[in-house]
Amino acid sequence: MNTPAELAVGHEIVSYCTKCKMDLGHTIMSMVKGKPARVVCRTCKSEHNFKAKKGVKDPNAVKAPKKPRAPKAEKTIPVEQEWMKQINASQKPLRHYATNETFNSGDKVTHPSFGEGIVQKQIYPNKIEVIFKTDLKILIHAK
Repeated sequence: MNTPAELAVGHEIVSYCTKCKMDLGHTIMSMVKGKPARVVCRTCKSEHNFKAKKGVKDPNAVKAPKKPRAPKAEKTIPVEQEWMKQINASQKPLRHYATNETFNSGDKVTHPSFGEGIVQKQIYPNKIEVIFKTDLKILIHAK
């Protein structure tokens, strides 16, 4: 994080880019009372007023360290239960997933990364929602 002594025209600072709509590296173009006033985005090259990162009021403020979270208890994933129910109920043959293939609701697919899954629905125009053992994924098809 930049300290007030490090903030000067020509230096880099993280700012919210109004064109890119995200926090990115910017170059300080002008300063007012020791604070950045105008910046230029290093990604899209647009010049705009300095906006602090999302959730930060003062760009010189130091963030408090995050508190460690207690680990969550292991439990059966509801997605896994639904996947197991559907994979056992399906009588359709298992097909290898490929982006150039066309799939319909209820088709069984095998994916190289996610394993076996069942097509839940088609999402217009060329996407399908597939339930796998650990997650629900949106995949491209019929391309």
